[in-house]
Amino acid sequence: MPYGPPPWEGTKPARKSRTKSGTEPVRITVDLTPDDYQLLNVWLARASVELDQPVSSMTLARGIKAMIRAAASDNVVNDVVLDLLRREQP
Repeated sequence: MPYGPPPWEGTKPARKSRTKSGTEPVRITVDLTPDDYQLLNVWLARASVELDQPVSSMTLARGIKAMIRAAASDNVVNDVVLDLLRREQP
C-alpha cells in the first residue's frame, strides 16, 4: 500500500495558456523540408544575434508567429510571400 496522497491531490490541474485576448491558442503542424527547416533555424540564430537575445529564446513558434504578423501587416512582405506562393503553384 503506497503512503501519502495520490499525486493529483492538492494540486491544480494544468491550465492551457491563453492569449492576451483571453482565447486559447490554436496549434498547427507544419511539415518542412530539411532545407526549409535548416533555413528557419539559421534565420532564428541570426535574429538572436541581431536582437542580442539568447538563441534559446528564439523558438520556432516565435519566429513563425512574427513572420505571419509581418506578412499580414506589411504590404512589401505580403507581396514577397504572394510571389513565392505563385512560383510554387502546380
